[in-house]
Amino acid sequence: MGDNFGLNDNYEYYEFQLDSLDATSSFTSADAATDWPLFEVAAKGPLENIAAIKILEVQIPFSWYVFNTVNQNFVLNEVGRPNVIVTIPIGNYTADQLCTVLATALTSASLSSHTYSIVYTSNIQKFTFYNNSNLNEPFTFTFGAPSGVPGVQPNSGNRNPRLWIGFPPGSTTSQTYLSSGTHKGNVLLSPNAQLVSGPNYLYLNSTKIGSDMDVYLPAGAFNLGGGKAGVQIAKIPITDNSSGIIYWKDPDPQKWFRYDQLQSLNTFDFYLTLGNTTSQTPLQLNGLSFSLKLGILKRQGTSTDFGNGNSINGRVYKREVPKRIRGPGIY
Repeated sequence: MGDNFGLNDNYEYYEFQLDSLDATSSFTSADAATDWPLFEVAAKGPLENIAAIKILEVQIPFSWYVFNTVNQNFVLNEVGRPNVIVTIPIGNYTADQLCTVLATALTSASLSSHTYSIVYTSNIQKFTFYNNSNLNEPFTFTFGAPSGVPGVQPNSGNRNPRLWIGFPPGSTTSQTYLSSGTHKGNVLLSPNAQLVSGPNYLYLNSTKIGSDMDVYLPAGAFNLGGGKAGVQIAKIPITDNSSGIIYWKDPDPQKWFRYDQLQSLNTFDFYLTLGNTTSQTPLQLNGLSFSLKLGILKRQGTSTDFGNGNSINGRVYKREVPKRIRGPGIY
């Protein structure tokens, strides 16, 4: 395997070129076939006696939205006012673009009629928020549950934008007050660096074959199964920006996943998830398709040859050999 150009007496090699535009159907009625395709095996009928399986390459368009319907909201609290929801419009942004978008969203949500402004500092990769108030009126952003609460998982950013705009889970309050200047009022510097382009990797997953491919995540990945055998079958670095195309080839093609299932394989599904979150399952590519190359090794059947040995004390010998398809007239 690997040293004879795919010609091996023990295995047959199958290669499937799959594009979600060519899916037989969607895996679920709630999702587009381009996002969660179900493929039927057409070549030579259902595959049986599978020995190993591997994702060899993928092509994925960066057409999803980092800020989407699941993670676009967070909570704003101004002194003496009830909590309000701040909504970031769906889409993809640069850090500078997001300054304008966030300022508009905060100003619109403010119950104190504050006019928010945001400055992005590129050398530290952080946002600074100002409420431009003439009074010292601190404000607070809240992003889900905080760390350290017994029995409660800290919010991972699954359902809010904290990871992308540089905040920890829980609440963060403005730290200082400026009485004058272009930007003034209460000031909040984001504690963490921004990641407005979203996670640096995504997972290719399969409900039908994922748990049989021995890809494991750590127990701390509580959003993605917590270390148990899951649906993930390949981790793919995101190497382009929004509107680009991600091209990936397996960097270690000599290693395969052993596949010892007895049932035949006649359909398989694939879908994408973004980073260690599950804000969209499957990841929505907004009408565009992704493609992949799937390699499968199938065990060759064997036949038994019997013969009379004249030179080995007349004993009958038996030899196991791969089945060969013999040509016409050859017996």
